[in-house]
Amino acid sequence: MWKRIAVIGATAAIIGGAGTAAYAASTTATTTPSPSATSATSDSSATVSKPEAGQRARADRIRRAVHATWVTQNKKTGTFTTHDAIRGRVIAVSPTSIKVRAADSTTETYLVNSGTKVFTRVLRTQASKTAGTAPPTRTAASIADVKAGDSVLVGGTGTAALTAVRVVDLKR
Repeated sequence: MWKRIAVIGATAAIIGGAGTAAYAASTTATTTPSPSATSATSDSSATVSKPEAGQRARADRIRRAVHATWVTQNKKTGTFTTHDAIRGRVIAVSPTSIKVRAADSTTETYLVNSGTKVFTRVLRTQASKTAGTAPPTRTAASIADVKAGDSVLVGGTGTAALTAVRVVDLKR
């Protein structure tokens, strides 16, 4: 069950952009002021930025990520799972594998098996939103629906051999 939650959470991050590892790599260390450095009469709203601005900046960094690898630990068993995600164009696809190239030319090949869930996500246009004729944002599909050249998000697990857990084909 925990694996499913981790994969769903990771996929949600991927669909919004891509994995959290890029965020971790792009952040810099921040320091918090000591109590003695803050005046008792200072206006705290002038020195503290709004939390929404920080959250928006983190979300923007995640959306710009093109690939990521992160590790989670099962609290009950103590075992570790390595997750991997990539956003890019399909180079090759077959019933048993999918090869994706990210914008920075990183290429990853994932094994596809009966446990791999494939979805087609249609990006809604502003015109379709306004007209109220927006298509469903995500529909179930099969690996046969994914073609070379398609934009995809792939999330999977593994270290030496990556196994796709979820493939989202982004139809425009």
